[in-house]
Amino acid sequence: MSESPKKPRGGFKGGIKVPLIFSFVIGIIAFVVATMTATGGLNNPNHPLRLDIGLIAFGIAFAATLVVVALLQLTGRENPDHISEGSGINRSSEELHRAAVARARERMRREREQAQAQGTDGTGSTASDDPNPSDDPTR
Repeated sequence: MSESPKKPRGGFKGGIKVPLIFSFVIGIIAFVVATMTATGGLNNPNHPLRLDIGLIAFGIAFAATLVVVALLQLTGRENPDHISEGSGINRSSEELHRAAVARARERMRREREQAQAQGTDGTGSTASDDPNPSDDPTR
């Protein structure tokens, strides 16, 4: 296995315990609300508690909350520096962008020099063309 630099993990961002507890609490709240709603309240002796609907609500709320919290933690975490080094999929996109911009500028510079060498200014008119409004036959 290759050794990668590891930072000490701790606090709110590094642990899994806090998101699990948070998801569990949200699941319990969903369980209680769904069970009481499906039963028709606590003061309804004709209907038994609907624990099946409560457990389904618990599972859905627990899983959804855990996924959302995990995604939020991943988006807030900084990438290690060693990821952007190397070649292939580990190449830095910033370096690729800078290289592409440099190539485009070089190509534009060469085209400009080539146009000047041919005697045009890039717009198709030569340097000897001097439009004079007094010589214009349309006026």
